Amino acid sequence: MIYKKLLAFQKLGITIKKGEKNPHFKNTYANLNEVLDKVKAPLNSLGIVIIQAPTKEGLLTTLVDTETEEKELSQIQGFLPFVDMANPQKIGSNLTYYRRYALVTMLGLEDADDDGNVASGGKVEVINEEYTL
Repeated sequence: MIYKKLLAFQKLGITIKKGEKNPHFKNTYANLNEVLDKVKAPLNSLGIVIIQAPTKEGLLTTLVDTETEEKELSQIQGFLPFVDMANPQKIGSNLTYYRRYALVTMLGLEDADDDGNVASGGKVEVINEEYTL
């Protein structure tokens, strides 16, 4: 069951290092590569795969337990809607932020939202009747 595996993941106490600087906002943040570097191998060792697929409305992030057959017990999903659908460049630049924010939120990682000024306006909608973020 994916929730037991996510609990095991959270018990690992993984922290995300804020190693990047945003000169425009004069702050630091953890980039997407840092997040993926820290979470992908531990999740994969637990049998969980990360799928992040952009749709025409936003970013759909799915965490799938590859060892559980029952769909309702094997995955959780989070959705971040695109804010400005008319601006492909803005969607492209925000996609990296969205991918990082979705993973940090869904996995319960510690990371302060101090560089979200560019991508502000979106909200996380978790597609699961038991849990809401």
